[in-house]
Amino acid sequence: MAYWKNTKRHAGSVIITQAIADASFDTCLYFYAKIMELRRSAGLLPHAFAVLALILAFTSGALAEDVTIGIRFVVSDDLGQSATPHQATQAKLESYVAELNDYYRNSEVGLRVEIVDVEFSRIEAVDIMQILDDMAHEQNGFDAMFKKADEFGADYTVAMPSKLIMQGKPGCGRAYAVNQSVEAISSTRKAFAVVNFVCGAHTLAHELGHLMGLNHGTLVDFCHPKMGHTSAITPYANGYAEGNCDGRPQLGEFGDIMVGGHMREIIGNDKGSLPIFSNPRIHDERCGINRTCGDVAIGDAARTLNENAPYYAAHEEPDVHTLDYDSAELLACISKNYQDKEITELEELVCPNADISNVADLEKLRALRHIDLSGNQLEDVGLLGQLPPERIERIDLRGNDRLSCPSLDDLVRRFPGKVVSPIRCSASQ
Repeated sequence: MAYWKNTKRHAGSVIITQAIADASFDTCLYFYAKIMELRRSAGLLPHAFAVLALILAFTSGALAEDVTIGIRFVVSDDLGQSATPHQATQAKLESYVAELNDYYRNSEVGLRVEIVDVEFSRIEAVDIMQILDDMAHEQNGFDAMFKKADEFGADYTVAMPSKLIMQGKPGCGRAYAVNQSVEAISSTRKAFAVVNFVCGAHTLAHELGHLMGLNHGTLVDFCHPKMGHTSAITPYANGYAEGNCDGRPQLGEFGDIMVGGHMREIIGNDKGSLPIFSNPRIHDERCGINRTCGDVAIGDAARTLNENAPYYAAHEEPDVHTLDYDSAELLACISKNYQDKEITELEELVCPNADISNVADLEKLRALRHIDLSGNQLEDVGLLGQLPPERIERIDLRGNDRLSCPSLDDLVRRFPGKVVSPIRCSASQ
């Protein structure tokens, strides 16, 4: 689900101009070439800081805008047997996602997670490997899981059981796999995980990290050799930690989200990892003696997440009837006439004389070309102005007698010659 938000990432400790920080890779190369050309023509070497700034702008995977990924939760039905626990569970999931988004923001990662659906289901198993197998085979509480991911635009599906056993002991979570190729991180069939409901956002971030190509890192691999803890989509797509494997806390020891529960071997506490992804451009007093929260060669998860964000968001797009429209009448028209159409597929919307009073969320149907909302009860159509002007060919608003004429002004300016206004507003335009 690739909604592109207009929220800029926090620039953090990378000291570069906003123009360069927001530039595309090609733009960075252009400015780099210009700097080289100008300074060489003057008989000078390129200024080290200017070159460094440009390199940082694109080697950190800098994104000008956050990329939104959709997540669908399948929750154990005993967590929602009546209205009160049902609402409490929903609220807790929303808090987990809000915390997860804080982790991304604080790590200088341009990702944002949205919940696209929550299903309460009877999850039959408690063993973590059995649950993953049930998910893969769409059985025992996970019926039509991939079809529902397609319907709701879920890039990732996460099972949330109320009880989870891993190797005979209570466990927190496991991803389907550490995905190690672009093909793997792009596949819905490899984009699911199990997270114990009580373990929360930290475990959710960790397991999603595996699905996005990240692994635990070099120190964990040293503590548990020959177990593949550094096998990841790139050599730097790993967690980062400093310390040793004696299980006793010492000055300067730390680990990040992807080190996770392996902090047990480092400091004796499996809850002690920092709530950030490795990023050598972040300097924080919690990150060891050198206060550096990663390593460019072996621990730069933030770079990996930024570089691959478009793949994470492109698994699935929601069907048009699954969006949260403010108007029940608009939803009814869409559900009746455009069932199974994805938001990237619907080019024509014809809903005349349907008593529609609100167009909220219609702006997410980015493929629209022709819109017929004539004869409705619309009062404000400003949100339609968010649709891409290069696609829109006609918006028919005739017969909306409640429509405020001034509210049409921006729309008419944005789509010149393409808006058919109510008669009483036409004279003023």
